[in-house]
Amino acid sequence: MDRELRRLIIVGAALAVALFTGRAVIGALWDADEATRQALAMRAKLKSGGEAGTRPAREDLAEVTRLREELSARLESLLPAMAYTQPADFSVGPGESPDLRYIEIVRREQDELVKGAAFAGRSVPSNLGLPDLNPTGLEDVLRTLRSLHVVHVVVSAALASGVDAVDAIKMPAVARKARSETGFLRTHRVEFELAGAPRAMRDTLAAIAAGTPYLALDDVRIEAQDEDGTKVVCRFVASAVLVDAEQPVLPAEKG
Repeated sequence: MDRELRRLIIVGAALAVALFTGRAVIGALWDADEATRQALAMRAKLKSGGEAGTRPAREDLAEVTRLREELSARLESLLPAMAYTQPADFSVGPGESPDLRYIEIVRREQDELVKGAAFAGRSVPSNLGLPDLNPTGLEDVLRTLRSLHVVHVVVSAALASGVDAVDAIKMPAVARKARSETGFLRTHRVEFELAGAPRAMRDTLAAIAAGTPYLALDDVRIEAQDEDGTKVVCRFVASAVLVDAEQPVLPAEKG
């Protein structure tokens, strides 16, 4: 029971930190400080008690039970809000050819994003960060279309916010699930580099963080490109959060 409670506290703290990281960039839309502090403090207390070979005090167990209930409720509310679902517009339907469907979606996005940006006097990479060779097989096509959906969300927000240019887009390489990816949460990361006015960057990040699907914003860096700071470059990673339904949120207790 003690180990089970510790696992739940660790999971809850990790989720709080993960969600807070994405939201904090544009103004702490979700405040996880207190919940994270309490969970980490209790985890340290239980860990020190276990190392000393003693059982936690009754009041500590009561506090853990309270945190367990609070974090369980938090998990139930966070997972649906964070979990990415691939929309039909970026997927392959029953009976459709993955290869033909991929080409159709790519052409549509190039017309909307690349040509649309050029018409407004802005620039977006013509390949939208897509690999030189088209993916093959349903699984790889779906994975690449997932990246393209993230690109669509970010680039649309950037153009609507008045960004001058999307200078670079880097999608993850098509690969099977890495061994290091353990647990029930995984992230699908796409890197971006934007150029424009500071206000346009702020509005872009705000639109991404407040929009749907939920995308976590990580590694945000903004650098001035002139002395008065009227032009900046913003580099960041936008990540879709995937919940692996085959992995339990809380591993079963052994023994």
